[in-house]
Amino acid sequence: MKPPVLLLALLAVSAAVASAQNTPPPAPPEARQFDFWIGEWEVFSPDGKKAGENRIEKMANGWGLLENWTGAGGGTGKSLNSWHPDKKRWQQYWVGLGGALEISGGLENGAMVMTGEATAPNGNKMRNRITWTPSADGTVRQLWEQSTDDGKTWKTVFDGQYRRKGS
Repeated sequence: MKPPVLLLALLAVSAAVASAQNTPPPAPPEARQFDFWIGEWEVFSPDGKKAGENRIEKMANGWGLLENWTGAGGGTGKSLNSWHPDKKRWQQYWVGLGGALEISGGLENGAMVMTGEATAPNGNKMRNRITWTPSADGTVRQLWEQSTDDGKTWKTVFDGQYRRKGS
């Protein structure tokens, strides 16, 4: 017995709608602003000691970046980074090394700068500012600073130079 033509037409339309709904929209151009961080990296402190390794990969059809950190001392962490079109800002959510951190921001003079507030172990509020600066030689500097006086002064928490593995 053949199915009715109307039923076949409805099934075809239903399949087309489901397919269209499952196709994510393309990522906007802003979602490529942090692409300079994508890659396999070895990370070094200012004195030249290896601080760790990091793999940054594009994910979710270009809407985000996934960070996979392994420190030289064995600590690990991950971050999810994405362009948020409604807020017109980049957002990062980091988990690792005993805690979590939420920061957001965007490009400033060619560097990605994200900031956010957190609570210190002593209960005081602190500000975090992390800046990723690409260099012409292909390296990236990540500078993480904290302030406990509402941004009047900043202390360096981490200063790392990313060098592509194998370079």
